[in-house]
Amino acid sequence: MQLLKAMNINYSIGDRHLLDIEELKVYEGDRIGLVGKNGQGKSLLIRYLMGETDVTPSTELSASVGWFRQLEEVEDYDRMSGGERTLKKLDQLFQKGHELLILDEPTNNLDWKKIEQLEDRLRNHKGAYIVVSHDRVLLDEVCDTIWELDQGKLTIYNGNYTFYAEQKQLERQQQYDHHEKYVKEKRRLTNRMAAKRNQASGMRKAPSRMGNSEARLHKGKATEQQKKIERVSKVMENRLEKLEKVDKPFEWDAMKMEDFQVAQIHRKLVLFGKDLQVNVNRKHLFHCPSLQLKNGTKTAFIGDNGTGKSTLIRHILQGKEELDLTTQARIGHFTQSLEHLPEEKTVYEYVSETSTMPQHIIRIVLGRLRFKEEEVMKKIEVLSGGERVKAALARLLVGNFNVLILDEPTNHLDLEAMEALEALVRDYPGTVLFVTHDRRFIDQTANQLWVLEDGRLTYYDGDLSEYQSYKEQPSAADEMEYDKMTLETKLTELVSRLSMPVSDQEKASLEEEYDKVLKQLNKLRNK
Repeated sequence: MQLLKAMNINYSIGDRHLLDIEELKVYEGDRIGLVGKNGQGKSLLIRYLMGETDVTPSTELSASVGWFRQLEEVEDYDRMSGGERTLKKLDQLFQKGHELLILDEPTNNLDWKKIEQLEDRLRNHKGAYIVVSHDRVLLDEVCDTIWELDQGKLTIYNGNYTFYAEQKQLERQQQYDHHEKYVKEKRRLTNRMAAKRNQASGMRKAPSRMGNSEARLHKGKATEQQKKIERVSKVMENRLEKLEKVDKPFEWDAMKMEDFQVAQIHRKLVLFGKDLQVNVNRKHLFHCPSLQLKNGTKTAFIGDNGTGKSTLIRHILQGKEELDLTTQARIGHFTQSLEHLPEEKTVYEYVSETSTMPQHIIRIVLGRLRFKEEEVMKKIEVLSGGERVKAALARLLVGNFNVLILDEPTNHLDLEAMEALEALVRDYPGTVLFVTHDRRFIDQTANQLWVLEDGRLTYYDGDLSEYQSYKEQPSAADEMEYDKMTLETKLTELVSRLSMPVSDQEKASLEEEYDKVLKQLNKLRNK
């Protein structure tokens, strides 16, 4: 059953064409993820479909629609945290039982558990939905179709986000192949043209051994031959002009950072703490038996909202006495508050003003964060939210620091910029501690974990996949409980068999086995 159909979607501002889509349809059961770079018009497309632009859409809607907007207010909004606001809006939406859900960044401010609950709700939804999200795990878990909005055009990929990413990589490789064929053909035609012209230029001159009459005859024949060669050259020149140019894909991450260096820390542990009790306003938040931040590692600090992550980071930045922080540490701190950015400066001026790095390294970092050459001269006042985040991160990466603490660095970044930041964090030669709820970002960057749950902070030396495998293994207590249950079941079985008529020999054997099982069970109980 078709729930939504829109035809001839066009929207422009001045000479900028933001939407140019011939047709789109949504059917019952569709699970659609809408992706695209910042500023490509994802939210604009939704507002267009919902009739909230200055253009009257040609839309056929045959379903009730629930629309989650990022800025929609709810009752008691001011007294709620960001996560609480998001949850309340989502709860209200799901309770209404809409056939079509349109969710614009529904995971903002949600921790892992809440995102997983949202995934369960979407999997159980009976109708259809369109989800705008930068959470790649969510797009993998709940979507079977990806709509990509790029330069106003909509491209449909029939698969989840991983399938979409693989197809984009395949398209990129095909562009490399077509570019290589274009370059080879252009070189071949250019070389043949040059050879023909050289051949033609040397044909009119007669050999010195010829007499005057022979020379005149030679020049006449040479002129004819030269005209033929020039005609061939002209044909090749026309072919060269008509040869369709194929640009080489821009190799953002091929820009190397061999000269990227930070001040060395000559200590194995940048930070160490033991038997920490973290409190705020006399309220106990969590206990940490042992805390360490290894030099050169990329450590993800994970835990539910409101458990105390921000408090511990403040303690580190304030240099609390119970935390042994090396004096060689130069900490750069990224926060989500970007109001302090100087509006009148260009991106390059802002990023470079505190850096001791050479200009080419600064430009490489900006390039890898997808600031093209001309874009580094844009003033901060005209930057989008995502571009401001990238500028602030670039300033830290090239700053005079050797330890970076990043608080939710992926917020406001599009998927391409997020993957670029992943590569930069991996390449960064210093130590990075970061807080994020983006599961794929942690999986791609972290080699150490700080895990805060159930009022306890623990350190894990390994990446997220290893930690999840470790968590899935039964604990020693679980294994002991299983063994006890197995022995108790066996003991009950033996009692049952002893109560039945058996031979003396069999009875003696059963009693011997009963005593053996009982000893094993008592031994476990005593443990």
